[in-house]
Amino acid sequence: MFWGVILQRTIFISDIHGHLDPFKKLLDQIQYDSSKDQLILVGDYVDRGAQSKETIDFVMSLVEEGAIALKGNHDDWFAKWVRDPFAVSTNFLIHGGVETIESYLGDLSESDFDGGKFKLWSENILETHSHHIEFLEQLPLTYEGDEFIAVHAGVDPDKDDWSESEEQVLLWIRERFIKNDLPHLDKPVIFGHTPTPNLHHSADVYFGKNKIGIDGGYTFGHQLNALILEDGKMKSQALKR
Repeated sequence: MFWGVILQRTIFISDIHGHLDPFKKLLDQIQYDSSKDQLILVGDYVDRGAQSKETIDFVMSLVEEGAIALKGNHDDWFAKWVRDPFAVSTNFLIHGGVETIESYLGDLSESDFDGGKFKLWSENILETHSHHIEFLEQLPLTYEGDEFIAVHAGVDPDKDDWSESEEQVLLWIRERFIKNDLPHLDKPVIFGHTPTPNLHHSADVYFGKNKIGIDGGYTFGHQLNALILEDGKMKSQALKR
């Protein structure tokens, strides 16, 4: 954000998942201009796609230009795996972690994933890219604007004050959040994490009661969405896979 500059649009994108080239294409498609637009990235920069390392580099450069980047569950998973690969569930590897590790170390043999080399790999990544891990670790979990609350997965519907939601909830919640109308909120929650085809059988942005889902499921063959808030109105654009 730039002091003294009135930003024209607020743009939300989530769940890039290592698909850097499509992400850049979407930014070009919506004519993103860091001097005029406020970009809010709603987490999950890594895993599944082949360009996780490069995606983190690019996100870091966007933040330097004024973008806001929030933490997603996959970002948290990866950072924790690098710190201690044996303290993280093997689900990390099953759900895209292998591709993230390979983006740093190159192609690895399937036979190597028996755990014997995990510590060596994590130490290698930490030695060469500690700035990536530190960046992911310090990412905020939420961002609140006058007209919205942005968070990766959702908020705790049982909390009268949504900001009291625990980190695990903000990063991982699904059904309990999605099925609740959140009547106590005075602004919508903009979230990723749950692909919109699972919400309304369409990859387009999901507009629900007090919640807006923007994860178009690009990594699962669907599309990358950009939700655009301008002059109090919301619209969306998409890059289809």
